[in-house]
Amino acid sequence: MTEILGQTILDLIDGQNYAVTSFPADKYTQAVADTLEGNFDPTQINRSEVQIAGGVEGGGQTISLELAPYILPLRYKNEYRKLIHPDAQLPVHTYLIFESEKISNSKMKIVQLDDLTQLNDQIKAFFEIEKNWVAPAPVEEKDTAAEATPKKAAVKKTTRKKATKK
Repeated sequence: MTEILGQTILDLIDGQNYAVTSFPADKYTQAVADTLEGNFDPTQINRSEVQIAGGVEGGGQTISLELAPYILPLRYKNEYRKLIHPDAQLPVHTYLIFESEKISNSKMKIVQLDDLTQLNDQIKAFFEIEKNWVAPAPVEEKDTAAEATPKKAAVKKTTRKKATKK
């Protein structure tokens, strides 16, 4: 397991100075998984990604491998600044990140990979989740006509204290 000094990680993330390899694809195939793995370096902070059908920004999917200390995308600079102590040696792990409009409400699923032997199967599992995803029901709007009619003010009841003779 690789460990990296916290300050080194912070410097890389703050300046976005880690290696990023990105390539487009029309659809997912085994060759995409092979290319992701081929562009990924398990010894240093880096990101290998494929943008399928325009990536998540274009209504498609973005699939990436990242070597990072936490289960957060490397682009989340502020969160990393809060989590990393500069003097700590942090173990880094390989994370597979699948981003799609249809994968979840957050548009993202992340899983830690112990090795890359099951990379293709894991990506296919994400596509299966995406295929079966059901969008959340829209929030019903309140009836504004009912709210427009003024309500009668509540009548305030007062109580009087009776004087008692001594």
